[in-house]
Amino acid sequence: MKNLSKVLFITDMDGTLLPKNKKLNPKDLAAIEKFRHLGGTFTIATGRSIQSASQYFIDLKLNTEPVIVCNGSGIFDCKQKKFSWQKYVDNSAYDIVKKLFEQFPSIGGEVSLDNKILVPRMSLKEQYHLDISYKGMYEQINYDNIPKDKWCKFLFAGEKEEIDLMEKYVSENIYCDLTFVRSSPLFFEILPNDCSKGKALQTMRESYSMNDWTFVGCGDFDNDLEMIQIADIGFAPANAQECVKKAADHITVSDCNNGAVAEALEYVMNIL
Repeated sequence: MKNLSKVLFITDMDGTLLPKNKKLNPKDLAAIEKFRHLGGTFTIATGRSIQSASQYFIDLKLNTEPVIVCNGSGIFDCKQKKFSWQKYVDNSAYDIVKKLFEQFPSIGGEVSLDNKILVPRMSLKEQYHLDISYKGMYEQINYDNIPKDKWCKFLFAGEKEEIDLMEKYVSENIYCDLTFVRSSPLFFEILPNDCSKGKALQTMRESYSMNDWTFVGCGDFDNDLEMIQIADIGFAPANAQECVKKAADHITVSDCNNGAVAEALEYVMNIL
């Protein structure tokens, strides 16, 4: 029997592991179980907060693994049930978000804290994000009442055309000490400075003494690009952005709705 005890497969959730209906595919779950049976370690790297991602932990059997959340601002240790590494958004974000809200009044947004999600402005796409991510686990609040520190990330939600304009506006201004990332056509996020899934993956490799492991990364969007590049082997599902496909070592025939992760895992189990 093969021994994959030093192989870690880490995948993005939405658009990669999770299909449009946000329900885990039995085909993917079966492949994950097979991979684990051969000694492999399976985990996730997601833009979701720990509150949102943890809804899937039981079905994914994430009991002892470190997982990357909030697009790389934190590594949560499932065994210890606490963050093993974490960075917070610089306090300058508070005034910048207020200015961006004024500049783009139809865009909604939410702030992720360690233990709660606060929503200072609702929009149709913000409500959509809350519905798929938090299922009532959030609090609507006036922006002036939001804490100014210890933000894990801030997410803006709007129509694609609105988010395009916000992204362009931000690119034309200099915001020191903050990282901005597009995590979906509908979402634009503020992260701690110099944070990404890729940098968090490198931190995981070092802090968990996994330098001699083979890391396999799988993702579909801009916020997965650096993770794909840093991993020893990178996969992109058929529905991935072109920039991600170009960075990946392999592109699956299947998309996120039809078992892309299962296909990637089967490939890994055959070649390693």
